Amino acid sequence: MLVNAETLAVFRSVRTSDVTDALDSLGRQTIHEVDPAMRPLFPGIHFAGLAHTQEYGPIDAPLTEMSYEEFDRRQYAKDGTGLWQSAGPWGAPDEVLVIDAKRTRAGIIGSNNVLSGMVKGTVGYVIDGTCRDSFECIIQRVPAFSTVRSPAHPMGRIAAVSDNQPIVCGGVRVNPGDVVIADDDGVVVVPQELALEVARRAKLIQDKDRPGRRSHYEALGLPLDDTVR
Repeated sequence: MLVNAETLAVFRSVRTSDVTDALDSLGRQTIHEVDPAMRPLFPGIHFAGLAHTQEYGPIDAPLTEMSYEEFDRRQYAKDGTGLWQSAGPWGAPDEVLVIDAKRTRAGIIGSNNVLSGMVKGTVGYVIDGTCRDSFECIIQRVPAFSTVRSPAHPMGRIAAVSDNQPIVCGGVRVNPGDVVIADDDGVVVVPQELALEVARRAKLIQDKDRPGRRSHYEALGLPLDDTVR
């Protein structure tokens, strides 16, 4: 079942707390909430999009010594001699790249390739594993969540298992096309077959919450912001 643009727009207007409350009301408590070890690179990230899944597994294949020239040639070579092969390309409108990398210290996403995805329309990254080049990703405002930060490259450490197949990321099953919503509270995965009803209920929950918060703002003399307008 495809999630339409209107439903996705609702998810982009609500909080993960609204979504989890909606899931609770459907008897789906806890099972769609990603492990709280999955944290944003910086405060204020909020996105919702459709899952593109990838899986990687750990390997033990340390590199042997070679000249820098050979290393440079082979690092991403596509001729069978490459030291690193990704599970597949990414980057599409409304895409959230969700990667199960077994919480390894191997930086599948970094400051360069995340931008290449964003240019093509990727709206977020969620990896049970490593984001490297963290400082550059932060100043680039890359919407990424990870469980690990490490400077290590993935070559010799992990290998591709699957692309756009069902995975488990942070303890939650994720199918391609599921809705992934993330903010400072964490990451929630909404099965696409539930997306329309979850979005409807989440919007009702948020609409009920805002007026009360706005009245408190006014009583305290706080300037109104987008969360209460």
